[in-house]
Parts: sequence; C-alpha cells; structure tokens
Amino acid sequence: MKKAKASFHLNRTIFAGIASAAVLLILAFCHFLKPPQDLDAVKKSGKLRVIMTCDPVNYFIYKGAPMGYSYELARKFCDDLGVEMEVVMVRDLDRLLLSLRSGNGDIVAHNLTITGPRKLEVNFTEPISFTSQVLVQRKEAGKEPIRKIRELHGKTIHVRSGSAYYTRLQNLQRSEGIDLDILTVPGSKSTSEIITDVANRKIAYTVTDRNIADAHRSLYPDLDFETGLSRNLPLAWAVPKQSAGLLRALNRWLARESTQTYVKVLQDKYYRQQYTFKKRAMHAFYSGKAGEISDYDPLVKKYAQSIKWDWRLLASLLYEESHFDPQAVSWAGAMGLMQLMPATARMFGMSDLFDPETNIRAGTLYLAWLHREWNDIADPENRIRFILASYNAGPGHVRDAQKLARKYGRDPDVWEGSVERYLELKSDPFYYRDEVAEYGFCNGIMPVNYARNILSRYAQYKQVIPQ
Repeated sequence: MKKAKASFHLNRTIFAGIASAAVLLILAFCHFLKPPQDLDAVKKSGKLRVIMTCDPVNYFIYKGAPMGYSYELARKFCDDLGVEMEVVMVRDLDRLLLSLRSGNGDIVAHNLTITGPRKLEVNFTEPISFTSQVLVQRKEAGKEPIRKIRELHGKTIHVRSGSAYYTRLQNLQRSEGIDLDILTVPGSKSTSEIITDVANRKIAYTVTDRNIADAHRSLYPDLDFETGLSRNLPLAWAVPKQSAGLLRALNRWLARESTQTYVKVLQDKYYRQQYTFKKRAMHAFYSGKAGEISDYDPLVKKYAQSIKWDWRLLASLLYEESHFDPQAVSWAGAMGLMQLMPATARMFGMSDLFDPETNIRAGTLYLAWLHREWNDIADPENRIRFILASYNAGPGHVRDAQKLARKYGRDPDVWEGSVERYLELKSDPFYYRDEVAEYGFCNGIMPVNYARNILSRYAQYKQVIPQ
C-alpha cells in the first residue's frame, strides 16, 4: 500500500511538472505568436508596424535619410491613416510572411508575387503593379545570350527557395521537360545582391522581376535582362488573415486616383528613370559606403564615444540640425553641422563653427553639459528625450514644462505623456503665463517633434546601418 501511495505521489509530481512545462511552453508560444492588429487597434495605438527588407530599391539610407519605393509608399499610407510608421526590419526575405503571421508587424510593404500557396497564408491587397520574370545573364563577347526557355537545359540558376522565382523554375522544369539545376541561396540575400553575383561572375544565372531589372540596368550595363520567363504577374502587399479592416483600408487607399498617381511617380523614381541620385544611391549600397550615414561618420563616431552615445544617434541629430551641411546657417544665427550658436561655442573656447571637427566637438561638449543638467532623470532612455528637447529649445523651457507637469498632477520626471505634453502647451498663454513658468512662451511642439524625429530616425539607422 505504501509503495502504491508513493508511486501515486511520484506520478502526480511528474504529471504536475509536465503540466507546468506545458503551460510555460503555451505561454511562450502565445508570446511569440502575438495577435495581429486590425485597423481599430492600429488607430488606437497610433502606430502601424510595417515589415520591410533592406535593399537599394525598397528601403535604404541615402545621405542620412531613409528612402525607397516601399518606404515612401508605406509612409504615405500611414500619413493617410494619421498614424506613425514603425519599420520592422526582416533581413531574411523568405521569412517576410512568417514574421507577419507571428504578429511582428501589421503589413508587409514589399511587392510580393501573388501565388496560390501564399494566399493560403495571408491576404493580399489588390495588385499594386504587374511585372514579369526575366532571366539575368551576362553579355559575353562572341556568345549568343539565352533567348528560349528550352536553352536553359543543363544550366544552373541560383534563386531563394522561398521566392516566386523558385516556384516558376520548378513549373518550367515540369511543363517544358528540361533538366535544370536550381540552386538555392540564403533568404537573407536580396535579389539585388544575387544580381550583383551574376555581374561579378560568382554565379551564371538568376531570375528577377522586370521592374527590378529596370532599376539595375544603369548599374550593370554588362548584364542582359531581356529573356522573359513568365507572363505578367500581379504584385501586392500582404496583411494577416484576421485583419479584414486593415485590408479594406489599404484597398480603398490604393484605388484612389491620387495614390495611383503617386505609385507611378515612385515607380519612375526607383525603377524606370535613370536619375542621378538613383545611380549614386545604388553605387553607395553596393560599395563600402553601404554602412555609412554621411561623409562625417569618422568624426561622429569619435565624438559620440566621448559622450558614450551610439554614433548613429548623434548622426541622427546632425541630420535633423543641418542635413550634414557644414556651411548651414539658421535664421537665428546657429551655425554648422550641429547648428550651434556662437555664444554656446564660446562656452567651450571655440569659434570656427564652419570647421566640421570644431563644430562636432563643441556640440558634443554641449551635449555632455546637458547630460549633467539632466542627471536627476534616472532612466537613460527617458533622459535622452529631455536632453534632445533641451538641445533644441534650451533646458529652461523644459524645466518649465516639468514644473507645469508637477502642478497639474503629472510626473515631472517622465517625458512621454507628461513633460512633453506641457512643453507643447507652453505656446498657450494660459500655461506660459503661469507663475511657475519662468521662461515664458515657447513653441513647444518644435522641441517635442525634434526629439521624436531624431529618435525615430535613429531607430531606422539601427536597423540598416551596422554599429
């Protein structure tokens, strides 16, 4: 009996342990598979999470600014919804739809070919455009390029396994009865990078969309993109199956004449027309400059280290101040890359503010001074908002906003929803004439947006630019 009782207790203990482990696994799984946000939830949160990939057509940093066909189109949609855009970077193209289904984002802003298997996973918008697939091959002197599908017999073609190109090549094998060797490349490799491998003779052939080919013609004149492999196929963005409201909103927006015109403008900008900026951007993406933000990165890295900042955060501040123009002068007399007032530079014994190194050195010394000014804000992420707003408007106005927050029952040491709110209200006479506001009027929306812009751009830099 005792043995039976002991066995019962042992079994119950084992069962309880298994049950606990199962609960933990279910909780972890539910945490990973976050529920998708439909339109109402997106509007309530004030933010649309947009899944993108980084390449020289869809999303990249050029001269400090985020750019790209998908980036600009998604930003336009967010503006129409009246919400902020949060870019969710997925580096593996084969995992775009998995990331969407896992709840990491609300939409995939990437022109995906609509296929039967993909339609089982997600819902697609109405087609944004149409394109056909083409073979990418080198132009060889004295050698005729492949022009017929049957001529692919015995050839080796490299594509991503999760791409529509892979599916198309498999279909051609079956329908045409050709012996074709399809080799796969990692999903982290963009179509643009695979095209580059053909140009650099690392591989012989790949497949791309005709519109992507158009974007690469000027960069690779020795490549041939003329051999078609498919009929015209629809390209669209994707949303989760559960996001019917968001899908309707996207489709309504895409159907507008103004949106269709904007799509054509972006297609010309990033795919068709050989604009000088596009050539430079493409070259920068493929060269050693791919990880650069500006010509002043070495100086930015040097002086960011002196104040223990991520250099990309300091670069974002420079972009906000001067767009990296060392000769910039504001209406108020602020000068150079970090738009310093001469009086501020004199605090640190410096005067030549048009010299990039002098300007950045003086600017970072002033940021170090502001760090000491806001040392009473314990949380570093919270403190950086106080520092950035102070850099723009001066610490006096931010201290006023703290006092107003305290007076009206908000936390004076919290930026979001508290101090930032009362800094915005310092343009209202009711608040800037309050006895606790020593510094009077301030167009507070400017420093609030200033801090917000810098941190938003910094988040984008972190996704695209290596540390």
